[in-house]
Amino acid sequence: MELSKITVITGHYGCGKTNLAVNLAVSLGKGGANGVVTVADLDIVNPYFRTADFAELFKANGIRLAVSDYAGSSLDIPALNINIKGLANACDYLIIDAGGDGEGAKALGRFAPDIAKIGYEMLYVVNFRRYLTRSAAEATALMRDIEAASGLSCSAIVNNSNLGGETTEADVAASIPFAEETARLTGLPLLSFPAKRYVKPIWEL
Repeated sequence: MELSKITVITGHYGCGKTNLAVNLAVSLGKGGANGVVTVADLDIVNPYFRTADFAELFKANGIRLAVSDYAGSSLDIPALNINIKGLANACDYLIIDAGGDGEGAKALGRFAPDIAKIGYEMLYVVNFRRYLTRSAAEATALMRDIEAASGLSCSAIVNNSNLGGETTEADVAASIPFAEETARLTGLPLLSFPAKRYVKPIWEL
Protein backbone atom coordinates (compact mmCIF):
# COMPACT_ATOMS: atom_id res chain seq x y z
CA MET A 1 0.00 0.00 0.00
CA GLU A 2 1.30 3.44 -0.90
CA LEU A 3 0.85 5.85 1.98
CA SER A 4 -1.13 9.05 1.62
CA LYS A 5 0.00 12.39 2.97
CA ILE A 6 -1.82 11.55 6.20
CA THR A 7 -2.04 8.10 7.77
CA VAL A 8 -4.45 7.79 10.69
CA ILE A 9 -3.95 4.77 12.94
CA THR A 10 -6.77 3.71 15.20
CA GLY A 11 -8.07 0.69 17.10
CA HIS A 12 -9.17 -0.50 20.52
CA TYR A 13 -7.12 0.03 23.69
CA GLY A 14 -4.13 -2.29 23.78
CA CYS A 15 -4.45 -3.40 20.16
CA GLY A 16 -1.00 -2.08 19.30
CA LYS A 17 -1.93 1.02 17.30
CA THR A 18 0.71 3.13 19.02
CA ASN A 19 3.22 0.35 18.36
CA LEU A 20 2.33 0.51 14.67
CA ALA A 21 2.45 4.32 14.60
CA VAL A 22 5.94 4.32 16.11
CA ASN A 23 7.23 1.54 13.84
CA LEU A 24 5.81 3.16 10.73
CA ALA A 25 7.27 6.54 11.63
CA VAL A 26 10.72 5.08 12.33
CA SER A 27 10.73 3.04 9.12
CA LEU A 28 9.88 6.18 7.14
CA GLY A 29 12.13 8.51 9.10
CA LYS A 30 15.40 6.56 9.11
CA GLY A 31 17.95 8.36 6.99
CA GLY A 32 15.49 11.01 5.86
CA ALA A 33 15.14 9.32 2.47
CA ASN A 34 11.36 9.69 2.57
CA GLY A 35 11.37 13.36 3.50
CA VAL A 36 10.00 14.95 6.64
CA VAL A 37 7.95 12.64 8.89
CA THR A 38 5.73 13.95 11.68
CA VAL A 39 3.76 12.03 14.31
CA ALA A 40 0.72 13.66 15.93
CA ASP A 41 -0.50 12.18 19.21
CA LEU A 42 -4.28 12.60 19.32
CA ASP A 43 -4.86 9.79 21.82
CA ILE A 44 -6.20 11.90 24.68
CA VAL A 45 -8.04 8.97 26.28
CA ASN A 46 -5.16 6.68 27.27
CA PRO A 47 -2.15 8.51 28.82
CA TYR A 48 -0.31 5.31 29.77
CA PHE A 49 1.17 4.17 26.46
CA ARG A 50 1.34 6.79 23.75
CA THR A 51 3.53 8.09 20.95
CA ALA A 52 4.57 11.03 23.13
CA ASP A 53 6.57 8.56 25.23
CA PHE A 54 8.94 7.97 22.31
CA ALA A 55 10.18 11.53 21.86
CA GLU A 56 13.85 10.52 22.16
CA LEU A 57 13.47 7.69 19.66
CA PHE A 58 11.80 10.05 17.20
CA LYS A 59 14.49 12.68 17.68
CA ALA A 60 17.22 10.11 16.97
CA ASN A 61 15.50 9.22 13.69
CA GLY A 62 14.74 12.75 12.53
CA ILE A 63 11.00 12.48 13.20
CA ARG A 64 8.95 15.44 14.38
CA LEU A 65 6.45 14.95 17.20
CA ALA A 66 3.30 17.00 17.84
CA VAL A 67 1.53 16.54 21.17
CA SER A 68 -0.72 18.47 23.50
CA ASP A 69 1.14 20.94 25.71
CA TYR A 70 -0.14 18.88 28.65
CA ALA A 71 1.03 15.46 27.46
CA GLY A 72 3.21 13.64 29.96
CA SER A 73 2.71 16.21 32.70
CA SER A 74 0.80 16.06 35.97
CA LEU A 75 -1.88 17.96 34.05
CA ASP A 76 -2.25 15.38 31.28
CA ILE A 77 -5.82 16.31 30.38
CA PRO A 78 -8.00 15.76 27.29
CA ALA A 79 -7.06 19.04 25.59
CA LEU A 80 -5.74 19.48 22.05
CA ASN A 81 -3.92 22.45 20.59
CA ILE A 82 -2.55 20.77 17.48
CA ASN A 83 -2.82 22.29 14.00
CA ILE A 84 -3.24 19.28 11.71
CA LYS A 85 -3.43 21.35 8.53
CA GLY A 86 -0.23 23.21 9.42
CA LEU A 87 1.57 19.99 10.32
CA ALA A 88 0.57 18.33 7.05
CA ASN A 89 1.75 21.31 5.02
CA ALA A 90 5.14 21.22 6.75
CA CYS A 91 5.95 17.53 6.19
CA ASP A 92 5.89 14.76 3.63
CA TYR A 93 4.16 12.19 5.86
CA LEU A 94 1.91 12.84 8.85
CA ILE A 95 1.08 9.85 11.05
CA ILE A 96 -1.78 10.35 13.50
CA ASP A 97 -2.16 8.12 16.57
CA ALA A 98 -5.88 8.42 17.29
CA GLY A 99 -8.13 7.46 20.21
CA GLY A 100 -9.11 3.86 20.81
CA ASP A 101 -12.91 3.86 20.63
CA GLY A 102 -15.90 6.00 19.67
CA GLU A 103 -15.25 8.46 22.50
CA GLY A 104 -11.57 8.74 21.71
CA ALA A 105 -12.31 9.20 18.01
CA LYS A 106 -14.34 12.33 18.74
CA ALA A 107 -11.05 14.21 19.09
CA LEU A 108 -10.11 13.00 15.62
CA GLY A 109 -13.45 14.21 14.31
CA ARG A 110 -12.47 17.77 15.16
CA PHE A 111 -9.87 17.59 12.40
CA ALA A 112 -11.84 15.43 9.95
CA PRO A 113 -12.60 18.18 7.39
CA ASP A 114 -8.93 19.12 7.02
CA ILE A 115 -7.80 15.47 6.97
CA ALA A 116 -10.33 14.54 4.29
CA LYS A 117 -9.43 17.55 2.16
CA ILE A 118 -5.69 16.81 2.28
CA GLY A 119 -6.10 13.08 1.67
CA TYR A 120 -5.65 10.17 4.06
CA GLU A 121 -5.59 6.47 4.81
CA MET A 122 -7.04 5.22 8.10
CA LEU A 123 -5.65 1.91 9.32
CA TYR A 124 -7.71 -0.07 11.81
CA VAL A 125 -5.50 -2.19 14.06
CA VAL A 126 -7.06 -5.35 15.52
CA ASN A 127 -5.92 -7.64 18.34
CA PHE A 128 -8.27 -10.50 19.13
CA ARG A 129 -6.47 -11.02 22.45
CA ARG A 130 -8.04 -7.82 23.77
CA TYR A 131 -11.38 -7.38 25.57
CA LEU A 132 -14.25 -6.26 23.29
CA THR A 133 -12.45 -7.32 20.10
CA ARG A 134 -12.25 -11.08 20.61
CA SER A 135 -14.45 -11.79 17.62
CA ALA A 136 -14.56 -10.37 14.11
CA ALA A 137 -18.10 -9.11 14.76
CA GLU A 138 -16.98 -7.20 17.86
CA ALA A 139 -13.98 -5.73 16.05
CA THR A 140 -16.18 -4.65 13.15
CA ALA A 141 -18.75 -3.02 15.43
CA LEU A 142 -16.03 -1.04 17.21
CA MET A 143 -14.61 0.10 13.88
CA ARG A 144 -18.02 1.40 12.83
CA ASP A 145 -18.24 3.34 16.13
CA ILE A 146 -14.86 4.93 15.45
CA GLU A 147 -15.87 5.86 11.90
CA ALA A 148 -19.14 7.39 13.07
CA ALA A 149 -17.47 9.42 15.83
CA SER A 150 -14.57 10.63 13.69
CA GLY A 151 -16.38 11.28 10.44
CA LEU A 152 -13.62 9.38 8.63
CA SER A 153 -13.60 5.96 6.98
CA CYS A 154 -11.13 3.15 7.59
CA SER A 155 -9.30 1.97 4.49
CA ALA A 156 -7.52 -1.19 5.67
CA ILE A 157 -7.21 -3.70 8.53
CA VAL A 158 -3.89 -4.43 10.26
CA ASN A 159 -3.69 -7.63 12.30
CA ASN A 160 -1.54 -7.05 15.38
CA SER A 161 -2.95 -9.80 17.58
CA ASN A 162 -0.33 -10.43 20.24
CA LEU A 163 0.46 -11.31 23.84
CA GLY A 164 3.19 -8.74 24.30
CA GLY A 165 6.65 -10.15 24.91
CA GLU A 166 5.20 -13.67 25.18
CA THR A 167 3.91 -13.70 21.59
CA THR A 168 4.97 -16.71 19.51
CA GLU A 169 4.66 -17.49 15.82
CA ALA A 170 1.89 -19.94 16.74
CA ASP A 171 -0.03 -17.12 18.43
CA VAL A 172 0.24 -15.01 15.30
CA ALA A 173 -0.85 -17.91 13.08
CA ALA A 174 -3.86 -18.57 15.32
CA SER A 175 -5.04 -14.99 14.81
CA ILE A 176 -5.08 -15.09 11.02
CA PRO A 177 -8.64 -16.52 10.63
CA PHE A 178 -9.94 -13.77 12.95
CA ALA A 179 -8.16 -11.08 10.93
CA GLU A 180 -9.38 -12.50 7.62
CA GLU A 181 -12.97 -12.66 8.91
CA THR A 182 -12.72 -9.07 10.14
CA ALA A 183 -11.50 -8.00 6.70
CA ARG A 184 -14.40 -9.90 5.09
CA LEU A 185 -17.03 -8.33 7.37
CA THR A 186 -15.67 -4.81 6.89
CA GLY A 187 -14.99 -5.21 3.18
CA LEU A 188 -11.48 -3.85 3.67
CA PRO A 189 -8.07 -5.24 2.65
CA LEU A 190 -5.88 -6.92 5.26
CA LEU A 191 -2.39 -5.42 5.46
CA SER A 192 0.88 -6.68 6.91
CA PHE A 193 3.70 -4.58 8.36
CA PRO A 194 6.48 -5.18 7.50
CA ALA A 195 6.59 -8.18 5.11
CA LYS A 196 5.24 -10.47 7.83
CA ARG A 197 1.89 -10.90 9.53
CA TYR A 198 2.85 -8.97 12.62
CA VAL A 199 4.35 -5.62 13.55
CA LYS A 200 7.94 -5.59 14.74
CA PRO A 201 7.91 -5.13 18.53
CA ILE A 202 9.06 -1.74 19.72
CA TRP A 203 11.83 -3.32 21.80
CA GLU A 204 13.44 -4.70 18.63
CA LEU A 205 13.82 -1.33 16.91
